[in-house]
Amino acid sequence: MAESLKTVDEWFEKLDQSKEINTKLHFYYHDTLTGDKRTIWKVAESDITCKSPTSFGLIYMVDNLLTAGPEPDSQVVGRAQGTAGFADLHNIALQMGLNFLFTEGKYKGSTISVLGRNPVAEETCRELPIVGGTGVFRMARGAVITSTYSFDKSTSNGIIEFTFYITHY
Repeated sequence: MAESLKTVDEWFEKLDQSKEINTKLHFYYHDTLTGDKRTIWKVAESDITCKSPTSFGLIYMVDNLLTAGPEPDSQVVGRAQGTAGFADLHNIALQMGLNFLFTEGKYKGSTISVLGRNPVAEETCRELPIVGGTGVFRMARGAVITSTYSFDKSTSNGIIEFTFYITHY
């Protein structure tokens, strides 16, 4: 949902009079590496990835489904799109750059951008920073807490629970 330059200029002029809004959102991210509805694809690896115990240098492109509940047929909220790469030589941790695009409901067309380190080997309470957003979440900042809801070791498919704590205008 693109806005005109004039609309954004008008919003910016009123910004100093605006009150910050705090929003909490909760949904599930479906990481699907196998099957017919795959949503994550390997795009690069380093020359040491195959020897690394942490998969260092392995990079994926992501276009994961976001739902209100953990079931794949739960109400669709949007998509998580971006990159995830193994970026730690000593521990299993991802560097993630994701845009959470809302495709339904009152946030439809808005995004939240997350950029940070995700120590995926820790099952609960992983924190990533919110670095921006668009639409309703323009100038967003805050934090995301993620936890592994489920993980299938045979397929590497997982469902991750996300709770967003967002400050925006």
